[in-house]
Amino acid sequence: MGKILTETSMGLSQQIGERLRAVRQTRGLSQQRVASAVGLTFQQLQKYERGTNRISVPTLIQVCTVLGAHPMEIIGDFPQDDGVERPNVLLQRLEIAESKLARMQKILAERN
Repeated sequence: MGKILTETSMGLSQQIGERLRAVRQTRGLSQQRVASAVGLTFQQLQKYERGTNRISVPTLIQVCTVLGAHPMEIIGDFPQDDGVERPNVLLQRLEIAESKLARMQKILAERN
């Protein structure tokens, strides 16, 4: 079972990396420029894009901010092979977080 999870995890890391690279290239930004803006080396960003290293959610969000992209543009929807419908938990969590952020921004705006 561990081997299957590892293979699945590696596959997801590669898919996320491919999407990250595609979005970066679409925006016309170099690895060096994006990496510098986030505080990484371009080699580290390259490893994320190749799927060699997994990108953490906080780092992904920082990179998305630099790219002007929504994290779901990178994460997307990954199909399941067993045919069972599942709620998109990541999307649900992201929507909850966005809702909380909007409330916090409203409170801060009212204070100013």
